[in-house]
Amino acid sequence: MVTWGVTDPADESASTVAGGVSDEDVPAAIRAQLGQCNETTDRPIPRRTDGSFAGETARLVLPGSETTVTSLSCDAQYQLTTASELPDGGFLVTTTVRTAGGDTTDPLTGRACRVFVRFEGPASLRPTDDGVVLSLWDRKPVTVGYREVARTTPGRITVPDSPAGIAAGVSALSVAHHTIAPSRSHPGLRDHPPLLTVGESLSVPDGVQSDRTETGIELRLPAELPSVFVAAPLAYYLGAEMSIADRNTPVLTTADGAVHHEFDPLPAFQQDVAALLRHVFYLDCLVRRVDPNRANANLLADIDIDPATVQELSPAGRLDRYLDIPAGRVAESLPDWHLSTYARPSAGRVRCLPFLLDKLSLIYLPDGTELDRSDLLERTLSDAYPTRGARADRSSVLAPNLQAGRIHAWLAPGTPIDAHKTIPAAYENRYRFRDRDNDRLQVAVVLNDREMGDEHSAVAEIYRERADGLPMDVTVHEQLPTDCLGSVFEANNDFVHYIGHCDEDGLRCPDGSFSACELTEVQTPTFFLNACGSYDEGLDFVRRGAVAGAVTFTDVLDKHAATVGTAFARLLVHGFSIDRALQLARRRIVMGKDYAVVGDGTYAILPSPGEPAVLWLSDGDDGYNLTYDVVSPRRAGERYQLPFDGGTEAINGRTREYTVTASELVDVLKERSLPVIYGGEFHWSEELADTLGQ
Repeated sequence: MVTWGVTDPADESASTVAGGVSDEDVPAAIRAQLGQCNETTDRPIPRRTDGSFAGETARLVLPGSETTVTSLSCDAQYQLTTASELPDGGFLVTTTVRTAGGDTTDPLTGRACRVFVRFEGPASLRPTDDGVVLSLWDRKPVTVGYREVARTTPGRITVPDSPAGIAAGVSALSVAHHTIAPSRSHPGLRDHPPLLTVGESLSVPDGVQSDRTETGIELRLPAELPSVFVAAPLAYYLGAEMSIADRNTPVLTTADGAVHHEFDPLPAFQQDVAALLRHVFYLDCLVRRVDPNRANANLLADIDIDPATVQELSPAGRLDRYLDIPAGRVAESLPDWHLSTYARPSAGRVRCLPFLLDKLSLIYLPDGTELDRSDLLERTLSDAYPTRGARADRSSVLAPNLQAGRIHAWLAPGTPIDAHKTIPAAYENRYRFRDRDNDRLQVAVVLNDREMGDEHSAVAEIYRERADGLPMDVTVHEQLPTDCLGSVFEANNDFVHYIGHCDEDGLRCPDGSFSACELTEVQTPTFFLNACGSYDEGLDFVRRGAVAGAVTFTDVLDKHAATVGTAFARLLVHGFSIDRALQLARRRIVMGKDYAVVGDGTYAILPSPGEPAVLWLSDGDDGYNLTYDVVSPRRAGERYQLPFDGGTEAINGRTREYTVTASELVDVLKERSLPVIYGGEFHWSEELADTLGQ
């Protein structure tokens, strides 16, 4: 059910039209706001559309969600979350409207419609419960385009259990790209790929087949499933046709014969794929904006790249041009890659590939060293680790051989340290929760150990303070019995922070122990089980329906639990992902590696257009050395503004270093609340500002 705001262009008064929305209703509802429309315009929509029309208005109400705003003069783009004033120039607003259609019996499939509106500023945009209000200062021409897509509901591709079949299915996933131009590097121009399932034969939905753009790029691989998994991110981003050939080494080619790029075989193929993807992705990020004053203009000149010329090339031509640039010429400027997943190739994990590609995760084959008791002690883990059971996932404790990436996911047997342990259910659960219609964030804090009351009070206060500025409801529970604790996880909470203890039978309650295995389905996506030895229990919550959570490997001191728990809570409500929040929070104690994440650690309870920043600080000769660091596992390719150099932009993953005086530093720390790592220790900016300002 969608409510449409419809504006009479004569008097700008608004009325509403409510009802189930079919694909035909989407353009009709907007036509009604424009009055007389033309089918042609001299300002076409610069995106693939099913149809378009033009008219004039001073105000337009656009239904939909996930609104993005693109400046057509420089191809800069951001996600609209608050009211925004736009200057002179051309703009494109894109919204997504869920429509009727699709297989309603399948929670992961269905249809949607994307609406594009092109106009000239100045203008203002204001998000509302019913959509977005576009206000122009005068009646002006606007162009509206629309396209049926599979945004919230991308459909399913069935593939046979063979390297050739799976390669064919992965090839079709590139339909998720809005464009084949360099702007494909912006996250707002990439949809969620179609889903994959293993069956008897290859079956690609007609809509996926027809919407996919041929790029003339082909990636031919040996007949082995590991090569298919490793190559998937590169094939997806390039829009390459991935196929199996009778050969020992992978090769990347183009239809015109201009490219013939041979890779080394596995295992070196993993590093080759990662290096090439990072290379072409970064160059796309640089050339997608034709602006002589942009950051990195000198780098483009040094490597003899003219953005306007490269933008006009075909995908195959652009790949050829990028391969001519030695990797060493741009290596020092490459942003840190946001996410790497270590996946054991199997038919059961094939269904995870669309979710990994949606995040543009690099994919490596799992490799690590099994740790014995002395190794664990050296890594600050208790000698009691592991403490619970001998389940299949706990067959061994591993130190993964980590590759490129700031966040690492382990999609394979074994219990990793320094990476979050994930399973296929985590990704499917995340997808299931993406359309939840909670108007307000629901947070539950559970105290089932009176001796940990200090953490309980501090955590509850953190959530409540944050709730003052957000649509958030915080409920506090104490000494819950087993049936009531189960009800908390079965309710539509967004996050549960449990403070207490865990034993072999589950989370401890006044009347016994509660285990996730007792639940049919968990309706709470995220959690923190700040309880001794909660690792296995956390995995069971993910198997029963949750997306991700923070857990402990073994016994932790109550004081440590309180320290980590309060920091973790504060980071979450500042928009950090589960994994990033725990990485930072556990720096507050010596035994930080006792804490881990299970499930999809890239999930955040408060999604934001960009990942919140972290300041790394050290003493310098003339003041302080400061590194401003933004790495988002959700927004690969997005730019963010730096609080220095007059708002200079940087790409997600690219750190910037500065030297500032003490007074300048204090001013920066007071501007916003964010975590600071100073002298290897974790601080909050406002608290450190008070200390340094004394």
